[in-house]
Amino acid sequence: WHFIKLMGRSASHIALECALQTHANVTIISEEVQSKKQTLDDIVKSIVSVICQRSKKAGNFGVVLIPEGLIEFIPEMKALIAELNDLLVKEAEAFQELRGSSEQLVFVNHHLSKDASYVFSSLPASIQIQFCMDRDPHGNVQVSLIETDKLLVELVEMELRELKTEGKYHGNFSAKT
Repeated sequence: WHFIKLMGRSASHIALECALQTHANVTIISEEVQSKKQTLDDIVKSIVSVICQRSKKAGNFGVVLIPEGLIEFIPEMKALIAELNDLLVKEAEAFQELRGSSEQLVFVNHHLSKDASYVFSSLPASIQIQFCMDRDPHGNVQVSLIETDKLLVELVEMELRELKTEGKYHGNFSAKT
């Protein structure tokens, strides 16, 4: 499976055009995610569903198109980004004094609201670091630098492993970004 992150931070026009031209197996449209109030889990389950259906037909391959700004359109991620932006500007000095990314991640998680902390904790450590380290000159998360494609691959792999242990998925999954 190929997970391809496409240009298009604030609109999914390029992802949509690529989907029309290539007939990708999955195309995520940020505006649809936002209007349907889909969670990250909803998106992952949708991709997993397509992978499982194709696997039953001996199609252990496919393409997933992802617009680079997707993360901002997922309601719980948008709230997390807003909270992180405020926190890391307000606590910039204390944050910078900490040694190493693991201490910084604990600091951030401790200062987030309960909901934001839950979302932050559910992300792979590599993505948590990207949320905290890649800031623009105003202290905001640089969304285009977050590896949304790798985030989705990791979460899809986790979901498929769980389904495999339950005996609900029998295919082989390998992904490239």
